[in-house]
Amino acid sequence: MKHATQVNLIHQIFDAIDRGTPPMAERFTRNDTSAYTSPQRAAREREVLFRKHPIVAGFSSQIPNPGDYLTEDLAPVPILVARNTAGELRAFVNICRHRGAKLVDGCGHTAKLFSCPYHAWSYDTDGRLVAIPDDYGFEGLDRAASGLVALPVAEKYGLIFVTPTPGDNETIDIDAMLAGLGEDIDSYGIASMAHQETRVVRRRMNWKLMSDTFWEAYHIKVLHAQNVAPLFVKNLAMFDAFGRNTRYIGVRKSIEKLRDLPQEKWDLVPHTTILMNLFPNTILVMQSDHAEIYRIFPAGTHVGESVATISILAPEPSPKWSHTMDLLLGVVDQDFTLGEGIQHNFESGAQRKVIYGRYENALEHFHRSIREAIGEA
Repeated sequence: MKHATQVNLIHQIFDAIDRGTPPMAERFTRNDTSAYTSPQRAAREREVLFRKHPIVAGFSSQIPNPGDYLTEDLAPVPILVARNTAGELRAFVNICRHRGAKLVDGCGHTAKLFSCPYHAWSYDTDGRLVAIPDDYGFEGLDRAASGLVALPVAEKYGLIFVTPTPGDNETIDIDAMLAGLGEDIDSYGIASMAHQETRVVRRRMNWKLMSDTFWEAYHIKVLHAQNVAPLFVKNLAMFDAFGRNTRYIGVRKSIEKLRDLPQEKWDLVPHTTILMNLFPNTILVMQSDHAEIYRIFPAGTHVGESVATISILAPEPSPKWSHTMDLLLGVVDQDFTLGEGIQHNFESGAQRKVIYGRYENALEHFHRSIREAIGEA
C-alpha cells in the first residue's frame, strides 16, 4: 500500500477513534436468508462464480520450477496446474481423456509426464497425449485432438488464477478483475513469500456464511472477548470497494502509538489486520510478518455445506507457522461453529431476513456483488 494511502487511512482512523464511531453507510440494509438456503440460488452461484469466474487455484511459490504441479479438487471441475519445460504455466481439467480417471493428486515436482493410474495414457506438461499402451486398439485416433482439456490460467502477485471452464480464446486479465486492488497486493510482497502450510476445514454452513465473518468487526467484542477482542478498537474497520473486491482493515489499539510519530514514519500494517476479498471466494489476510489465505467453496450436494483451505505464506520457513495456524484456527472455529447454528436456524424457515448495520457495509457490498454477478435483482 502506498505510504500516502496509509497516511490518509490513519487520519481517518484517528478521526473515527476521536468521535467514538466507525465510518458508516447512510442506512442499514437487509438480505434474504434464502441467499443461504435456496438450492436454485446455490446452483446459480456454482455455475457463475465457481465455473465461469477465475478463482485462485494456488500460489506461485508452490510450483516455481519446470515440472512442478498442483491440483485443485474443491472447484466444481478438477484442476491440474503445471509448469512446462519452458517454465510457462498451463492448466487443465485433471481428467484422462480415455475413460475419465483422475490423473494425479496433490502437488509434485520434476514431472515430465502425467500418467493415468487406470490404463497409463500419458500426457506431457503441455497437455499433449504422448503415450497410449497397446495403441493398436486405437488406430485412427487423432492424438492431437485428444490431449488434456486446457483451462484459462494466469499468475500475478504470487497468485495463480484459473477459470474452471474451457475457453480456447479466453484470457484472464488479473488487474482488470482486481480493479485496482492489485497494487496493494503487490506492495505486501506476496510473490516473494513461500507457502508454509495449508489445512482444510469442512463445515455444515453455506459458503457465504464462512466468508461473512470476515466482513464486520461488530462481533469481535462479544464472540472473541477472550482472545483477540482486547487487541482491537471496538467496531472500527475501514472499508473500501475495488469493483467487486474488498479491502477491509481491522484496527488494533496499538495504532495510538503513531500519534507521537511524524507522518513519514507512519506504518499501517503492524497496527492493523488488512483483509482483501478477491471476488468471489478468496480472502487474503495481511499480518505484520505473514499472509493468511482462505479459499472458500461450496461443498457436497447440500446448500448448507462448505469447505475452506487455509494457507500461510511467509518470507522464511519456521516451526512457528504451525503454532500460528493453530491460533488462527482457534479463533475462526468460534466463528464457524456459530455459523453452523445460524445455517440451521435459516433452514428452519423461521426468519426470512437478516440486517446489516451501517458499520457492516462490507457485508452489504459482498452480497450485492454476488447478486449482480449472478443476475439477481
